[in-house]
Amino acid sequence: MLEQQRENGNATIYQYQLIRKFYIPRPLLFVYWLVPLPVLAVGVVLFSWLAFVYMAAAFLFVLWIHFVVSNSVLLIRGSVYRKKWRLRFSGPWFGYLPDQHTGFSILRQVLLQSLWIGFVFIGIMVAWIPLPFTAALLFWHFWLMAPRLSILMGMRGQRRDVMIKLNEQDISYYVQ
Repeated sequence: MLEQQRENGNATIYQYQLIRKFYIPRPLLFVYWLVPLPVLAVGVVLFSWLAFVYMAAAFLFVLWIHFVVSNSVLLIRGSVYRKKWRLRFSGPWFGYLPDQHTGFSILRQVLLQSLWIGFVFIGIMVAWIPLPFTAALLFWHFWLMAPRLSILMGMRGQRRDVMIKLNEQDISYYVQ
């Protein structure tokens, strides 16, 4: 059976069949990487040199929030899922994301939980932190979630039983 699938070109080494690849254009990736620079410049102009400190601290804090939420959701779903996830710092993928093929339902749940819990957490903290730090937290939350939300937007109208692989230059959808 496996040999027959390989001869037909329908099988991959993992027994996943590629449905579609969404390529991330290099200019879009370049713009994505440059967006923090003007935001930092505006922060320095509006709030002083402390914007550097707030931006750095907010970046680490938002990464931590995403890590805790993602890890908690995966822990609730089962330990088998956590083995496929790790901290990634490549392409547009920053944070705790899948390293291997992962089910769309798991990925969707983790991304949506990270999105709304991140906003709730920032909203709760707004009473105790300065405005520049709040703005930096919101910026980094949006910036880190933008590529992740593009996955959800790209999956509208697609099958729900797919496996997703996040690569540096593309997002691949496979069916088992």
